[in-house]
Amino acid sequence: MNAKINLVECPTNNLMDVVINPTPKLNGEIYIPGSKSYSHRAFIIASFAEGVSIVKNPLISGDVSVTIDILKSLGVNILPLSDNKVVIKRDQSSYKSIEKVIDCKNSGTSIRIFSALALLVKGGLSFTGEFLKRKRPIAELLNALNYVGGEYEFSENLLKIQRTSSKCDKISIKGDISSQFITALLIMATKLSCGEQKYVEIEITTPLVSYPYIQITLDALRSFGITVFERLDDKRIGTYSVPCNQQIRPRVYEVPGDFSSAAFVIAATALTTEESLVVIRNMDYARSQGDKRIIELLREMGAHIEVDIDKKQVIVIGNRNKYPLHGIKIDCLETPDLFPILSVVGAIAEGNTELYNLSHIRKKESDRVAVMARELTKMGVKIEEESNKMIVYHCNTLKASEIDHEDDHRIAMACFVAAMHADSPSLIKRADIVGDSYPNFIEHFQNLGTNINLYHVDEI
Repeated sequence: MNAKINLVECPTNNLMDVVINPTPKLNGEIYIPGSKSYSHRAFIIASFAEGVSIVKNPLISGDVSVTIDILKSLGVNILPLSDNKVVIKRDQSSYKSIEKVIDCKNSGTSIRIFSALALLVKGGLSFTGEFLKRKRPIAELLNALNYVGGEYEFSENLLKIQRTSSKCDKISIKGDISSQFITALLIMATKLSCGEQKYVEIEITTPLVSYPYIQITLDALRSFGITVFERLDDKRIGTYSVPCNQQIRPRVYEVPGDFSSAAFVIAATALTTEESLVVIRNMDYARSQGDKRIIELLREMGAHIEVDIDKKQVIVIGNRNKYPLHGIKIDCLETPDLFPILSVVGAIAEGNTELYNLSHIRKKESDRVAVMARELTKMGVKIEEESNKMIVYHCNTLKASEIDHEDDHRIAMACFVAAMHADSPSLIKRADIVGDSYPNFIEHFQNLGTNINLYHVDEI
């Protein structure tokens, strides 16, 4: 590994670079943090309520902190309470006008939802950030806003958008680029003024991808008393009808634990080579989260995983010598955030694992398909990469590597798990990126027994 390690350890709340040593077993219990997807939606929807809402167990770091900062700049009071609760209250009847340019960093959820909500702000909003520099998809959403009077100016580093007319034509948008486009339109439509017109119609012209994230949006909206009518066919093409100017009720809203984050702990435990037992708490099966599918998939591959629905617990019994894993074919259309960790599981499972329906995964925080193919190849894994499919072959021994996650939190976490099963220590620079969705990631893995060193690292 081409790196020199300075003997200056970093505290876990000020991470820089992490060295992961081979770790044969994990044992213990963790409480998984709140869902990133639910937290974004809960803060935004609660900000429209006329009164005080309380959000329990939210994620407040990383991308969600971007959303919180935007809401504060728009005049929303967001105050932390004890016991992981947050109060949301808006003093004015609507978002206040602001002239400053909003930095959305690389938060796709933030910039996409607030681009739509800019139509509700007098004078509109202006955005900048890493998201725009990376040329991540947003044009389809901006064009869809034209149907309801939105106009925009768009360059590599700046996006300005506002509503310049009161028209409310049927919105037509593709569903196979990003589910966040649909989420943004659904939330915006609940508060849009359309004169005597009672509904905003949203027509989905191509099959929806990542549909479970739309279900999260609908679950959150309905929890705050909002009505949305969904009419989709078996290909998930169809329409949403959203009544205009709805009154959003304040409420106490609990964010469920994040299955997307738990997936890394579940997989890491299933991949251990010695007896392991990990209990993951705060796992609510009753709530809409597509990444619950990680349990079904790993069980199909041979993992020993138990679920206690009443106690909201997932119990993983690890030792792949006792519970060997084998490769399978996996459709990633609805669970794009599972792709990185499933790639790692595929590299260690016997045989080969075929992951398909991947085109939309190339448009996330990074081109996750290309990046995972590159990083696993560096570790000695044979990969066959196509535009919409990737085949991962079993690797007897993963080689240690210096991981390049390209500032993508899920790439960093997946490669962290791979490094636990490498032949010698691996390095991940700027491992603090994991805080975008899982702020306790390093701490939790340390508590479970992962052999980790946190250092300042200088490249030679």
